Amino acid sequence: MRFLPVKPLEKSLKLSFISRLLALPALLLTLTTQAVPVYVQAGPGSFNHAALDLLAARKHTDYQRLYSGTPAHTYASAAQAQTWAFSALANSTIEGQLVPAIVDAMRSYQVTELSAAVHMPIEMCVFGLDKTGKITHAASHPAALKQIGRWLSAHQIHTKPVPKGPNEAARLLAAGQFDQNTVAVGSCALKAVYPQLTLRETSIQDNPDNHTLFGLMKMEKRPHPISEDEARTALAQVVSQANTLINTRTDSAKVLFSHINQRLAQMQPVALFKAQKHKPIEDLSREAVVLSKALEQARQQCLDTGSVEAFFQAQMDAAKAIQYRYRAQWLAEGVPNQQADLTQLRNTLNQLGAAILETLSRHLARHGNLTGELTAVFRQSVDTDNLSEKDKNRLYAALQNVRRVENCSVTPL
Repeated sequence: MRFLPVKPLEKSLKLSFISRLLALPALLLTLTTQAVPVYVQAGPGSFNHAALDLLAARKHTDYQRLYSGTPAHTYASAAQAQTWAFSALANSTIEGQLVPAIVDAMRSYQVTELSAAVHMPIEMCVFGLDKTGKITHAASHPAALKQIGRWLSAHQIHTKPVPKGPNEAARLLAAGQFDQNTVAVGSCALKAVYPQLTLRETSIQDNPDNHTLFGLMKMEKRPHPISEDEARTALAQVVSQANTLINTRTDSAKVLFSHINQRLAQMQPVALFKAQKHKPIEDLSREAVVLSKALEQARQQCLDTGSVEAFFQAQMDAAKAIQYRYRAQWLAEGVPNQQADLTQLRNTLNQLGAAILETLSRHLARHGNLTGELTAVFRQSVDTDNLSEKDKNRLYAALQNVRRVENCSVTPL
């Protein structure tokens, strides 16, 4: 076959095309890894900031945060830019629960897409210029100050309302605009924004069951403003959709937590068998077998083996702790006269181990990483006897670190 010579200009063009083609994957990677722009209600250090942190951890997504102040300005900016808005939707301490400023903004803007929702406890934190100085005044948004009445009264502290919000109160304090005896009250996330401030107290809110519902939404401007009642109805529908997202995610997590609890519940008969056979509780060779099988199944379920190894080690450590506590209990009470079948126990443990990994992989794929939002659910669901709070903390910390491998196909177990 005879090839025609390539003219210099054609060669240059061809090389240029090839260079661009080779550069395309890098360009696509850059585009796909760019932070997602989100217009965020309020400012840095706000509860919205903290809630978006939870969502970012859940979705493993980097957000370009464009703090926008009021809900109306947040929605207007997001609608104009055709990107996401993130704001509060409802609060458990407000009569009717709907946030009034959001209702007002909904008169002019409507939600066209609800991507995600966050249900976050509202924890009020106190920041000062030092750790031990006398507190005479507390500065924050008027609405926030109303939520800490008991703390203010107990310490005989006067208020300094800051209409622009807790972030502005913290900024003024950090800038030396308040005296040494004034503190700022707001989200604990303020610490990340103003590291020069000292965290003095946490959880000072009157209502320990104070929760706010947040949403990540696409917005558009309404052709004509609607009435307040119509806006309330529209917001209530969005809140309902957000709660459905929250409940679906929570229900999925409960299935996972149930499997974990069932596996730990098997430690009583395991401890019984070992006590009856005079075997030691710790069996490192058996642990190695369990861990090896778990890592093999983790790979099949598209789970990161390093994080799964840490979680299963935490599970095995908790399991041993439970067994030791039963042993200590039986020293005083005597070993129960019950039969324990080791073969059946191991089959059950293997089945539950596989179920944990399968359910975990499915949850991460559908609902994102496990975060602090579900800590209370985990504590309520994992209630096996002789499991300490410290055991629970370590277990859930390890569970939150488990990651799913992207671009991976699950192999049925």
